[in-house]
Amino acid sequence: MKIFYYTWFENSENDMMEALARLGHTVVKCHIPLGNYEEDEVFTVNLERIFLEQGCDIFLSFDFFPIIAKSAQRLQKRYISWIYDMPHSTLFSPAVQSEYASVFVFDKAQYEQLRCIKPSHLYHLPLPVNTVRLNKLLGAFSGGAEYQQDISFVGSLYEKNLYRQINYLPDYLKGYIDGIAEAQQKIYGYNLVMDTLTDKVTEEIEKYVQMNLDASYLVGAKQLYADMINAEITYRERKNLISALAERSRFTLYTSSDVSLIPGAQAGGIVTYDVEMPQVFRRSKINLNITLRSIISGIPLRALDIMGAGGFLLSNYQPELAEYFVDGQEVVLFESKEDMLTKAAYYLEHDEERQEIAYRGWKKVQEEFSYDVLLKKMFEMVGGA
Repeated sequence: MKIFYYTWFENSENDMMEALARLGHTVVKCHIPLGNYEEDEVFTVNLERIFLEQGCDIFLSFDFFPIIAKSAQRLQKRYISWIYDMPHSTLFSPAVQSEYASVFVFDKAQYEQLRCIKPSHLYHLPLPVNTVRLNKLLGAFSGGAEYQQDISFVGSLYEKNLYRQINYLPDYLKGYIDGIAEAQQKIYGYNLVMDTLTDKVTEEIEKYVQMNLDASYLVGAKQLYADMINAEITYRERKNLISALAERSRFTLYTSSDVSLIPGAQAGGIVTYDVEMPQVFRRSKINLNITLRSIISGIPLRALDIMGAGGFLLSNYQPELAEYFVDGQEVVLFESKEDMLTKAAYYLEHDEERQEIAYRGWKKVQEEFSYDVLLKKMFEMVGGA
């Protein structure tokens, strides 16, 4: 099959290209600057010209681009979109309803939410790991490693989220949102933000915060404000949990965020996705995952990347992590700050148990979450439909 792969220079573009080639597909990789997700005449003309000149069979991209869905509709060609980021507002574009758009989401909660606006050609599929690249880089994992860090975290603190940039909300609204944020941090496996944002509170927030989203989008203001609040919750949670660990253990923070927000944490700098990050995962005794709160049930790609590199994963409880992996055997999940601290202290002292868990997690990712396995499954699902 000849695949038109649209890239926006996402971290995983080379992984996707390599995997498609391994599976025997011909790939035309293309990036065209995009001015508007819905309408851009220059983009559309160039996109369709290249697609037709190259004799491609389908469109493929990470994340959903309504403008590509519209071209696929005109050309009567399949467009496969694998959702990579959350929140993802373009999924609420009317273009998502096209019968030519096949959308794969990694979060079951999001899948259920979207079913009401896209009853067909919508699928749930976890995100993939390029196990071939990781094994070539690091060597096949046997359970041990030359450790350089005790506990590591790779990612943003989200300290520059939208909510923190708003300094003019009245005290009663800030108090209400702060209450939601404090309550949510105590709960894993369920997101209460949408349920606690009443219509009245949403209307009050709208007086002070305007979300400039296309009026045709099939999403309400409540969802947009929930996404804003979830980013703030993620900031507070990451700061709180990482600070607690940094007080007790050697903790290295790899981020472009302000490391001074975490007293006691060592600054590891920014690491490249394809080479340096896997080495951090393999050489850390414990790799911490704290899921962005907009990801309700799904497995974050970061968690899979950690296990794919042979790293030991200590993660907040996430429903699909618990569904696909055995807690205490392939991954270790925590349900509170105290639980996290107890488990981190235990596994820092029990090398053999920790290494066995890391090995079993690595093996599960090899067998079930590689690009080769999941792309085959994707194409079978689309072909079957």
